[in-house]
Amino acid sequence: MGVTSSEESGSEISCGWRVVAASALGVTCGVTAVPIYTVGAFVAPLQQEFGWSRGEIQAATVFAYLAVVVAGPLAGGIADRHGARVVALWSIVGIALGVASAAALTHSLAGLYAAYALIGVLGAGTAPGIWTRAISGWFDRRRGLALGLTLMGTGIFATFGPRYVTWAIETFGWRGGYLALAVLPLVIVLPAALAWFRERPVSAIREAAAETSSAASGLDLAAALRTPSLWLLMVTFLMFSTVISGVIGSFIPMLTDSGYTPAEAAATAGVIGLAVMAGRVAVGLMLDRVAAPILSAIVMSLPALACALWAGSGGGSAAPILAAVLVGLAGGAEFDLVAYMAARYFGLTHYGKITSVLFSAIIAGGALGPALFGYSFDAFGGYGQVLAASAAIFVVAGAAQLVLLRWSAPSLVRP
Repeated sequence: MGVTSSEESGSEISCGWRVVAASALGVTCGVTAVPIYTVGAFVAPLQQEFGWSRGEIQAATVFAYLAVVVAGPLAGGIADRHGARVVALWSIVGIALGVASAAALTHSLAGLYAAYALIGVLGAGTAPGIWTRAISGWFDRRRGLALGLTLMGTGIFATFGPRYVTWAIETFGWRGGYLALAVLPLVIVLPAALAWFRERPVSAIREAAAETSSAASGLDLAAALRTPSLWLLMVTFLMFSTVISGVIGSFIPMLTDSGYTPAEAAATAGVIGLAVMAGRVAVGLMLDRVAAPILSAIVMSLPALACALWAGSGGGSAAPILAAVLVGLAGGAEFDLVAYMAARYFGLTHYGKITSVLFSAIIAGGALGPALFGYSFDAFGGYGQVLAASAAIFVVAGAAQLVLLRWSAPSLVRP
């Protein structure tokens, strides 16, 4: 007698939950979360210490994420050949060293950028593509939920990261803030990854694929780059990531400009993290039931309302909370959607390389966004202009997702 869908799902969860837990912690303290969610907390103390402008400080994330863009595909290729575990373990130590190096900053702005670039290079193996490679091998029918739970890690960090770093800066100074941040991957992630993070044997993936008709093999990177779907995903998620990271990275400065204390601003920004976690799980559940392009179009358009609300209210008392919720819900979806669609469109054999390219587009946007917002503030004395432009970009990127329905393979659009 054949195995039922519920039995397959139960087997996936029972065998893979430890991998999900370790991967979620890895994403929590990974390279896509740490720079973007903490840069706002360091703006004021670094301005006071060195006299750098807001745009110059927030531009540090450009160097962090461009370094990931360069190093990420290399890490993905190594993971495809030698396994994700070895890449993840080395990168957990690497990102800690990179963050700690920022504590040694002098008056050289180049030193700030070099430290953040080091975070990106050494921490490239903590990017979501490495963790989701293992998840996609363990899960098929419940893959959306598993990815949502794994990628919820960025929401976890967005919730406690700004408060933790703000507390560390107020207690130990900004240098102590960087050192306190560097400790997290070693204390939280490394033990869990050593104990629980494993990839499913290739033979088991192929056997499961034969039973569920899910393609364990698939396109290589060269073939994927010849498909219009890959390029549309890259361009639209680059657009989306640029503006969403700009909003998130500037949230604390926008609040302090409105009269909030640093602690109050960090606590309010923490709402983004709660919304990210909710968005991760909700989108993960829906991905197992709803066509991904339709879901993507909806969630990518949500922050347009947040931008319009914030720009129109001047940061009034209710606007920051609602804006944080809308931004967090949408920000919680991008990695879920890319990880899910990459597996459905292109298969798992070259998943590491292909997702590294797609995640590089997201990461490049994450690098550009905070800097663009910072320089816009320097140029215009406020965020009104960049928020209006961001609202339009959210709408365009969301609407473009619907084009994917014309190119979708049956395995993508089915529940």
